[in-house]
Amino acid sequence: MHEMTKRERVEAAIKGESVDRVPICYYNHRHDVESSPDALLEHILHQNQLYGWDLIKVMLRASYYMEAWGCTYAFDPAQGPKLRDYVIKKAEEYNNLTKLDPAKGPFGEQVATARRLGEALRGSVPYIQSVFSPLSIAGRLAGGNFGAEDETAAIRSFMESNPDALHHGLNIITQTLVDYVRLCVQAGADGIFYTTTAYGSFDVMTEDEYREFSLPYDIAVLEAANDAGGSINALHICRENIMFDLLEGCPVQIINYEATSARNPTLKAAAQKTAKALWGGMDQSQILPLGNSEMVAEQARHALDQTQGKRFILGPGCTNVNQTAPHENLMAMKNATLEWSKSRLT
Repeated sequence: MHEMTKRERVEAAIKGESVDRVPICYYNHRHDVESSPDALLEHILHQNQLYGWDLIKVMLRASYYMEAWGCTYAFDPAQGPKLRDYVIKKAEEYNNLTKLDPAKGPFGEQVATARRLGEALRGSVPYIQSVFSPLSIAGRLAGGNFGAEDETAAIRSFMESNPDALHHGLNIITQTLVDYVRLCVQAGADGIFYTTTAYGSFDVMTEDEYREFSLPYDIAVLEAANDAGGSINALHICRENIMFDLLEGCPVQIINYEATSARNPTLKAAAQKTAKALWGGMDQSQILPLGNSEMVAEQARHALDQTQGKRFILGPGCTNVNQTAPHENLMAMKNATLEWSKSRLT
C-alpha cells in the first residue's frame, strides 16, 4: 500500500477502510500557553513538527465558555484556570442568559485560533476544535469545578427545583454553540471534539435525565458541525461508568473515551457495539505520564490487538489536567504503533 497522507489515513480509519498504519493522536492541556493565542498556536505547531500526529485536537483553555458569560478566573500556568466568581447563583438566573455573538470575545478568540491554525497547516493535518456540551457549560456557570466532589451538585439541584429555567439556559447556550461551531468549521477546522464532561456517566445522571437535559442539546450542536461541513467530529464521553449505548447514536464519526477504565467498555466490546471509529486505548492518568517506555508500548499493542487496527485511532481516552506525558513515552507510543502496523497491516 502507498504511504497515505495524514488526512487520507484518518478518513480511511473513520470509514473502516484499509490504512497503511494506524493513525495516532495525543492530546493534553498545556496551561502555560492556553491563555495566549500566539503561544498556543506556536505550541500546537511545534508539537505537530515534533511528533507528526495524524490528527490535532486543539486544546483550548477550559474556561473560555464561562468567561464569555461573565465568570472570572485567575490563570495558574501550572494548574490552569482557577474560578474566582461565577454568574449563576440561583436557578432562575439562567433566565438572564443571552445569546452571544461567537465572532466576538472569548469565542471569537478561539475562532481566530482555528483560522490561524488552518492557514499554518494548509491542509496537511486535520484538526478539530474542542467544545463543551451545553449542560457542561451550564454546570460551570453555576460554579461547578472540574473534578470537585460537588462538580455537578448545582445542576442536580436545579434539575429538580427549576427545570424550566435550566432548560432556558441550555437553549441559550446551545444557540450560541451552534453558531460557534459553524464559524469554527468555516474558519478551517475539520470538525469538533465534543465533550460531555461529568454528565455522560451513570454516576451522575440516569439515562432518562440525560435524555431530557443533555441529549437534545448535544444533537443540535453536533448536527450544526456536520451541516457546516465538518467531516471529523468526535464525541468524548468523559469519566467512568459511561452511557456508551445511549451516546453511541450521536451524529459523530469518532468516539473517544477512557477504554482503560475497568468501569467502561473495553475497545473490543465497544467495537462490537458501534460502526463508528474509536479513539483511545492509552491511560492518561498513570501509564502515559508515569509509566516507562515498555509499559507504554505494551499498552499500545494491547489496544491495537483489541481493535485489529480497524476503525481505530490510538491515543489517550481523556486529558490529564496536571501532568503531561514525557517525550520518551510519546515516542514509545508512536513507535509501537508503527511496528505493529508494519507487522500486521502490510
